[in-house]
Amino acid sequence: MWKNKKVIYITVSFAFLVLWITYSINQPPKWFGQSTDGKWEADFNSEVTSPKGYWSGRIYSEQDHRVEVQTIALSKNGKLIHDLDVNETVTKNQEIEYLSTTKTFSDKQDEYVVQVSWKDSSGTYQDVIHLSPQTRYFVLPKVLFGSHLSY
Repeated sequence: MWKNKKVIYITVSFAFLVLWITYSINQPPKWFGQSTDGKWEADFNSEVTSPKGYWSGRIYSEQDHRVEVQTIALSKNGKLIHDLDVNETVTKNQEIEYLSTTKTFSDKQDEYVVQVSWKDSSGTYQDVIHLSPQTRYFVLPKVLFGSHLSY
């Protein structure tokens, strides 16, 4: 009798896991990109603790010295959809949030590009970051906790 229950538990657990992954894969992707020279990284992802399903775009400096970020611009399929005057000094791995919204970037065929203008003691520069969709495999449904949790 125990053997039959064990088989049922394993089957139900496996079916649940498959359904959860299938649900997660069909949710909007998180987006990630890096500049060609590796000096900048950017992402657009769901806010884990947000009760209303907010998504945030962040950019991170990967440079070993302090730089001043002047502007950040986000384009979708070649059209500017958001820009931000920053004028903030950052160090390595320090983030700057460039966008917070309840809208998602659902269509994996869209092309999102983040442009960052920055300066240091050597001059003024502009880097381009192409964001790529990253599939999410474990998203907790919003109805369970009031937000999309993803890992």
